[in-house]
Amino acid sequence: MHLRQLQLVHFRNYERQELRLAPGPVLFLGENAQGKTNLLEAVFLLAAGRSERASSDADYIGWSARGEPQPFARIAATAVRAAGDVTVELTVAGREGPRGALAASKRYKLNGVPKRASDVVGAITAVLFTTDDMELVKGAPAGRRRYLDVMLSQADHRYLRALQRYTKVVTQRNALLRRIQDGAARPDELAYWDEQLAGDGALLLVSRAQAVARLAGHAAEAHGRLSDERERLGLAYEPRFVEGWPPARIAAAEPADVASALLARLEATHERDAAAGVTLVGPHRDDLALTLGGEPAGAFASRGQQRTAALALRLAEARLLSERTGDRPLLLLDDVLSELDAARRASVLGVIDADQVLITGTDPDRFDAAWPAGAQVYRVRAGHAERV
Repeated sequence: MHLRQLQLVHFRNYERQELRLAPGPVLFLGENAQGKTNLLEAVFLLAAGRSERASSDADYIGWSARGEPQPFARIAATAVRAAGDVTVELTVAGREGPRGALAASKRYKLNGVPKRASDVVGAITAVLFTTDDMELVKGAPAGRRRYLDVMLSQADHRYLRALQRYTKVVTQRNALLRRIQDGAARPDELAYWDEQLAGDGALLLVSRAQAVARLAGHAAEAHGRLSDERERLGLAYEPRFVEGWPPARIAAAEPADVASALLARLEATHERDAAAGVTLVGPHRDDLALTLGGEPAGAFASRGQQRTAALALRLAEARLLSERTGDRPLLLLDDVLSELDAARRASVLGVIDADQVLITGTDPDRFDAAWPAGAQVYRVRAGHAERV
């Protein structure tokens, strides 16, 4: 897969930008705060429907458009895939929110036809590498769950829809638990939400367990190449589920059987959940354990080792997406080489396997000499990218 065209209108610091791209490496070079990362964010939004850089959808709308009667931002891209070209368009429409603040909502089109986000995510697949990826290794479990969710949502629309429903049900069940705490609701009112949670939760559990079983091998292989086989990266799914249901059993089970076990567990924890005011069991509490040489990577690995482990996770993600979709995803590398020494930079560039790589940086000397020679190179200044 590769992008043939990318258009931005009023997106972040880009007034209007159109790029016509070819397969292979595309380098975006420039000083900090000029808009390099915004280009990768735009592509990732079309692929995954989300960005960790935005606190609200209104953040995508450029300041120059905010004084207009109808402020908006627009991103559109055409991708070449094995099954045929696809065009994805996202419009972020602004409106006046509470206390005069700008609010916004996202609207998608797929090949010109309006669609729900869950129907568009994954039409273009992408893996985003950032300098924050070390949080996958040393950070909280929520970041590792997000890693699994973003990957699997691009590969499987059923997973994305189940995740959306599950997230809403957890919120509603937690609200009911707090009302039970206050004596404003009865414990038997949990039965409906238990059933909803178990059905969608089972699909998430099975999908994650199956994916991690594949990811573990891919991540270990990528890490071996990145580290010159000096260390062994281990990856294990840690579901907050039911005793006697290890990940291998979950991966091999029918979702209906997992749902029955999860439902029984939810019913058995009503009292604990009500005391805590939150749902204590289910895939929203899962984790992904990373080890180096058998030791927890987040606690014992050096900064360089954590960086290498995070890169291996992203490369494993790309390989799994390729297996699941039949297309190698776009690789988006946001200044990830800046903190690596020359040997690790060479290792990273040597293991990248993609039809198209969009990569940002401030220093062209950080790249292997062969890359600029065969790459499309853009200079980014003040929200404008120009081919050089």
